[in-house]
Amino acid sequence: MLHDSTRHGEAPGHPERLVPFRPLDPSNRPSPFKSYPDLSAVRLPRTIVRSSVPATEVLSGGHGPAGALDDELLGTLLFLAAGVTRFTAGGLGGEERVWFRTAMSAGNLHPVELYLVRSGVHHYDPLDHALTPLRGSDEVSDPGGGATLVLTGIPFRTCWKYGERGWRHLWWDAGTMVANLLAAAAAHGVATRVVTAFADDAVTELVGIDGVEEMPLVLVELGTPAVAVPPAGSLDALAARTLPVAPRVLRFPLVDEAQAAGALDHAGVAGWRRAATAVSRPAPEEVDRPARAVGALGDQAVEDVILRRGSTRVFGTERAPSDLLEWTVPAAARSAAFDAAPGATLIEHFVNVHDVEGVEAGGYRYSGEGRFEERVRVDDVRAAGAGLCLGQPLGGDSAFTVFHAAVLGSLSSALGPRGYRVAQLEAGVVSGRLSLNAFALGGGATGLTFYDSLVSRYFHTDASPLLATAVGVPDTPPAPSGSPGLPVELRGYGNVMTRLAARLSRSS
Repeated sequence: MLHDSTRHGEAPGHPERLVPFRPLDPSNRPSPFKSYPDLSAVRLPRTIVRSSVPATEVLSGGHGPAGALDDELLGTLLFLAAGVTRFTAGGLGGEERVWFRTAMSAGNLHPVELYLVRSGVHHYDPLDHALTPLRGSDEVSDPGGGATLVLTGIPFRTCWKYGERGWRHLWWDAGTMVANLLAAAAAHGVATRVVTAFADDAVTELVGIDGVEEMPLVLVELGTPAVAVPPAGSLDALAARTLPVAPRVLRFPLVDEAQAAGALDHAGVAGWRRAATAVSRPAPEEVDRPARAVGALGDQAVEDVILRRGSTRVFGTERAPSDLLEWTVPAAARSAAFDAAPGATLIEHFVNVHDVEGVEAGGYRYSGEGRFEERVRVDDVRAAGAGLCLGQPLGGDSAFTVFHAAVLGSLSSALGPRGYRVAQLEAGVVSGRLSLNAFALGGGATGLTFYDSLVSRYFHTDASPLLATAVGVPDTPPAPSGSPGLPVELRGYGNVMTRLAARLSRSS
């Protein structure tokens, strides 16, 4: 019901269920950070542990030598997944500062929170690069050596702008964070497992959230063995007080229902996981490294790529080299370390190619193993690309735009509402990887929204788009990036936005 009522370009399936409200109300702006005013946080080491293998090797599916998962490496992984790297002194809507983080987020709203389960339960403060203890080690058994990260979503942070469609963004944003985490962990040889099938009520209780205003999304296990989640009802409720996310937190019934419909209890986890494994399609875990890079970047490390990455605001329209398409997409579409689809995938990808060396412009379906099947020829492919993306110039100025998609009818029949969740999450992982891959080659990338049904008709497919990623040659160099707990101020951000406004004006 939520998907049918949040498609751009067509009447909602259930308009009476949508909440009327004022989007982007500056008087009700959500706080970008969760705060526990009565608890003291413990700062993590403000260093980044350097990896030793080239980013393109890791992003192709390789691994670095195994490192000890000590506080320094844990802090590095947390920062590269969710840390604050940049800020501007003022922005739209009257906020004093705008914060930018290591992972992509729709509208730069960052609704995803991160908790560490190891020697107790801790909340990660991305601005101060610190851990706030919530539970002691006596409450959560610690096998030693491993850790579990819990990603949760605060719907109102993104619904404040996007309404009910914002629930989709929780999964996209969690996926881009997971993409960073998987790449950074692989670079240091840390084993990972992305847990999509878990008992929602047990995880909700573990980290002390209500499951409605903040809801569990996904777990990531680091190292072996990882920390097991205690069963629901075995832990006392947390007494820690948090500050409200906004002056007036609005509730969206369709969001609440969509989340509740996909919940699993302990008894349903194993069966759902088997069903997901059965319907997933094989996908490689590793691909060949690119033959060459776009820029003179050499063999930079994953942490350098993550810190270079930002959402590209303006693309140059010159021709892109072939590797920017022929490596980045296969490397992004590799199987993730999902518990529900090991060595496989639940989604597919459609590519509108605008200007790439050696590739005819047009619409393609990526069919796996580096193959692209042509689907569409149009006279003005750039105009078509922008048109699919709500008329946004980035959708056509890019070298190509990828639409990550799934056949929702068959997915729901096999996996129920939780299948929709996991497909959205995987789309976020692929989008996050695609962005990292582009920056590893000196390119740029950004996520875009789109006309849902128009994309399906354009590519002649029954699959529904879940997320779109535009990739191309950036018109400006990457912004500088700070270190853990020490973000840098972007002083030229206004100039970039002025150029973007001029590009928008010319296209209208």
